[in-house]
Amino acid sequence: DVDGLGAIADLSITKTDGVTTATAGGSVTYTIVVSNAGPSTATGATVADTFPASLTCTWTCVGAGGGTCTASGSGNINQSVNLPSGGSVTYTASCTISAAATGTLSNTATVTAPGGVTDPVPGNNSATDSDTVAASADLSITKTDGVTTATAGGSVTYTITASNAGPSNATGATVADTFPASLTCTWTCVGAGGGTCTASGS
Repeated sequence: DVDGLGAIADLSITKTDGVTTATAGGSVTYTIVVSNAGPSTATGATVADTFPASLTCTWTCVGAGGGTCTASGSGNINQSVNLPSGGSVTYTASCTISAAATGTLSNTATVTAPGGVTDPVPGNNSATDSDTVAASADLSITKTDGVTTATAGGSVTYTITASNAGPSNATGATVADTFPASLTCTWTCVGAGGGTCTASGS
């Protein structure tokens, strides 16, 4: 009790993954620190973080200065923590990014004081980390007809395989082959591993 006002605890939260650009198909690790500057204890404060759909996360948590939290989990964070004055808890969230992610990866973590505890500085109870999502895709192509000699007036069959070793998706990549004037060709195409293409042509 401070001057008859009841329990008062200045809770705060910070969040960062230490980067400003993330790669689709890659990963990021967020560090989320929740602190209590006091003067009262905050038992049962709520820490929440709803991760974007493009992230798949697991997390661990350790306390300091008497702070306690659930040791680990996966998916969104929605946890009750105990924060004595001067105490803190630190979440480390390891997240994989969807290979199809684009735009900006924005993620907010919040801390809410428990019932009966007044937080005199609510402005530091939310923290957002934003990264620009970049794509990186290792494309490759192979082509062979399986022979080293061809007969004039005969035929050859080429197998052309275009691949993406990732980590990001490559939507709208271009495959091109200009056949020599001595060849008259028709072609078919099939995809694997989610790859798609026009089925046939000439």
